[in-house]
Amino acid sequence: MSGKITLITPPDIYENDDTGILFIHLADSDQDHVSSWLSKINLSSDINFYIYNGEHDIPWLLWAMGHCKYKFIDLDYVNNITQALSGYILGRQGFYYKTQEENLAAIYAFISNRRVLAVEHFLEHIFNDQKF
Repeated sequence: MSGKITLITPPDIYENDDTGILFIHLADSDQDHVSSWLSKINLSSDINFYIYNGEHDIPWLLWAMGHCKYKFIDLDYVNNITQALSGYILGRQGFYYKTQEENLAAIYAFISNRRVLAVEHFLEHIFNDQKF
């Protein structure tokens, strides 16, 4: 049996027992990498992908952060909301982050050691740890 992927964006909420993965500010190139990655793997269970791209829906973002086991944020594309919440976001369990800005990475390293250099590294980590 092959698993399915459900994409959820603000303001929609989809509650079930499937594993949730949250992507915050996924760059276009990273969206392509995620799609390519998913086309190469065989999912054995269903997964919910929550996608946040800067909508002004803070309750949805906080809800998704609380309901997703794995989370990824690209700190190079934050907006006013995610910039203000970045310390809180990185302090949450299950969050991985990417930034090309070394000075920013040095600061955020005090909050979280879960920096990845590419979204593929995030995917490798979570998909190798879990059998989806």
